[in-house]
Amino acid sequence: MTRRFTLAAAVVALALAASACESGQAAGDREVDLPDPVVETEVTAPVDYVAMGDSFSAGPFIGTMRTDPQGCARSQDNYPAFLADWLDVASYTDVTCSAATTRDLYAPMVMFDGNTTGPQVDALSAGTDLVTLGIGGNDFGIYDSLIQCQRGPAVACPVDQLRADTGKVSGRVQDAVRRIVEVAPEAEVLVVGYPDILPTEGTCPAVGVPAEVLAPVTAVAAMLNASIRRGARAAGASYVDMAAVSDGHDVCAKGRAWVNGPRFRAGIAAPFHPKINGMRAVATEVYRQVTGEDPEEITEYAEPDPDVVVLNEG
Repeated sequence: MTRRFTLAAAVVALALAASACESGQAAGDREVDLPDPVVETEVTAPVDYVAMGDSFSAGPFIGTMRTDPQGCARSQDNYPAFLADWLDVASYTDVTCSAATTRDLYAPMVMFDGNTTGPQVDALSAGTDLVTLGIGGNDFGIYDSLIQCQRGPAVACPVDQLRADTGKVSGRVQDAVRRIVEVAPEAEVLVVGYPDILPTEGTCPAVGVPAEVLAPVTAVAAMLNASIRRGARAAGASYVDMAAVSDGHDVCAKGRAWVNGPRFRAGIAAPFHPKINGMRAVATEVYRQVTGEDPEEITEYAEPDPDVVVLNEG
């Protein structure tokens, strides 16, 4: 049984418990001797949640950074934190790390501060119920190359090589999901795609380069998401299509933008990375896929119960 159906079953159980209580009261009015119903005051489906991925999951420089370890630039308000809060999970382990590639899921990773953190897959266990994975953009240096391409005609953009490399990401994502399932066979795995960073048409001062320069960049970004989706589905995981819902929220959207522009903004976001509103948007989409419903309350900040947060070494 997948986790989403387990959560739905818990809701049904709560409704049945309430119904049993009402039936017992009605029977009492007719003086029919029935046993007192046993009603749980709260019915939950405990979820042990592990978040894995790169900077688009970690949320570098959004608000307060976690220090476990500091070198991953992992925000306390990234989408995994929102999701853990809204799902009221039993345990929440976040091993997302900025600059991570698929290789860093199963091998020690050297972080930007020079220190080393362990393989992300080590956070999984047979008891893991839910896994989110946002990965692939750093493989083959794709994301760095796309940033370079945005600097205009003075920089040669290796479009053909980028197209070839994005195609290879599919196999790496497929392998990643299969390795996750080997360690956590009962977990529901959701692979999270990247949101639109740049406008699919035109340009704006926030980007600073003409539309013809952006065209191949946005095309490669779309190919990357398509490759990630293929890999996820080939391995039996669900895919969360953030490009589909982020249309109109790119860097040119001004107040509606979910991603930061090219300027580093401490407390807001790293260049061309999601801001806190973008993280809330991702958490909302993942929540919908897990539960089949909208969150009851979309909070301004993420506040998972401190007792359920599993701290990493660091």
